[in-house]
Amino acid sequence: MNRKKLVVTIVGCGSTRTPALVGSLINYKENFPLKKLIFFDIDKKRIEAQEDYIRLAMEKHCPDVELLFTDNEDEAYIGTEYVFCQMRAGNFHMRGHDEKIPLKYDLIGQETCGPGGFAYGMRSIKPMIHMVKKIREYAPNAWILNYTNPAAIVAVALDKVFPEDKRILNICDQPYSMIKSFAKLLDVDQYDIEPRYFGLNHFGWFTELRHVPTGEDLLPKLKKYLLEHDFKPYNAEQRAASWLKTYKNVNKMMSFFPEYLPNTYLQYYFFPEEIAKNSDPNYTRADEAKNGREKQVLELCKKAKDQNSFEGLELLVGAVHGNMMVEVAESIAYDLNKVYIVMVKNDNIISNIPQDAMVEVAGTLGKDGAKGYEFGQVGTFYKGLIEGQYAYEKLTVEACLESNYQKALEALTLNRSIVNPVKAKAVLDDMMQANKDYWWLS
Repeated sequence: MNRKKLVVTIVGCGSTRTPALVGSLINYKENFPLKKLIFFDIDKKRIEAQEDYIRLAMEKHCPDVELLFTDNEDEAYIGTEYVFCQMRAGNFHMRGHDEKIPLKYDLIGQETCGPGGFAYGMRSIKPMIHMVKKIREYAPNAWILNYTNPAAIVAVALDKVFPEDKRILNICDQPYSMIKSFAKLLDVDQYDIEPRYFGLNHFGWFTELRHVPTGEDLLPKLKKYLLEHDFKPYNAEQRAASWLKTYKNVNKMMSFFPEYLPNTYLQYYFFPEEIAKNSDPNYTRADEAKNGREKQVLELCKKAKDQNSFEGLELLVGAVHGNMMVEVAESIAYDLNKVYIVMVKNDNIISNIPQDAMVEVAGTLGKDGAKGYEFGQVGTFYKGLIEGQYAYEKLTVEACLESNYQKALEALTLNRSIVNPVKAKAVLDDMMQANKDYWWLS
C-alpha cells in the first residue's frame, strides 16, 4: 500500500485520550501514514505530562514521523492537512460543575445532555469558532474533524458561522461504539454491519443493521435478543457501573418504544427524574473518569518519563475513540466512501423536520466529505422529539453568540430533561455564576 504521508494536528492533546489515539495512529500506520504529527494544547502542563510516553511510543513504532509539541497556536496549524479536535474547555474542573450543579435541583447531571450539556456547549462554541478561523489562516484546505462535545451544539454553531466551509466534519463515536457492541452480541464482524440511523447527535435511533456479506437486516434478531437479555457494551468488564446501567436502559426504552433501537443518550431525555434521583451529587462521571482513565494514563506516562524508555510499557489503543478518528480520516483522505453515522446539514435528508438542522444519519465519507443517505419522513412521535431538541440546540447557539439570557432560559425550558421554567431559571443562574470566566449572559 503506497499512500501519501500526511500532516496531522491533534487539538486538545492534553486529554488523557491522546496516548490511546496515538496508539491507534501507530496501528493504522500502513493505512494512514504520517509525515508529521503536531500536538497542540493551551495547557502546557498537560502536554508535558504525556509527552515522554508519546515520544517513546512513536520512536519505537514510527521513528520517521516528525513530532511537534506546542502550546502556540501559530505553530500548530502550519502545513497541517487534518486536524483532530478533542478540546475540553474548562477541563475536569468545569465538567464537575456541569454534572453536580443540576443535581441540586433534582435535574440530571450529564456532560452533554440537559443543563450540563448546555453549560459545556456555551464554553465550547467560541473557542471552536476561534480555532476554525486560526486554522484557515494557515491551512485553508485542511480537514477539521471535530469530536469536541457537545457535538450537536458545536455542529449547529459552526454551520451557522461557517456555512460555506465544506471541510468541517462534526462526528461522534457513540454510534460506532454501539455497533461494536451489537457485533459482539450478534457474533459478527463490526465492519460487516452497515447501519441505517436517524436523529440528532446523542438523540437518534438505529432503524437497520445490514449484514453486508448476506444482505440480512440483523436488527430484528438483535431486538429479539434484547427482549431476554440486558444490553451490554462490548467491553462490559472494564466499564464503570454507571455505564452498565446506561446500556441496560436501552432495554427499558425499547420496552416502551420497540420500533427502533435508541442511542444510549436518549435515557437522559426519557428518564431524567429517575436518573437524577439515583445519582450521587458528590461523585459523578467526572470523578469516575478522573479516578479511572485519567489516573491510569498519567501514571503510565510518568513511568515512561522516569525510565526514559518504552521497554515493558503497554501501547494504549483507542478501540473506539482513537480507531474511529483514524478510520474516518482515512476514508476521507483516500476517498474510500466507507459508511458511518455522520452529522450533516439536513437539506431534505429527513424531509419533515427543519431543513437547517444538523442531523445524524448513516452516510459515506470520501474526498468530498460526508454524504448522508436520504431517510424520508419520520413518524409524528420522532418528529416531535427531534423538533423540540433542535429548537433547544438552536436557541443555545443563539444565546451564546448574542449573549442573550432570555434565549438561554427558553432553550433550557424546552429541554426534555428540565421542562419546568422555575428550575430552568435556577439552574441557569447557578451555571452562569460557575462559568463566569467563560461566558456571561444579559
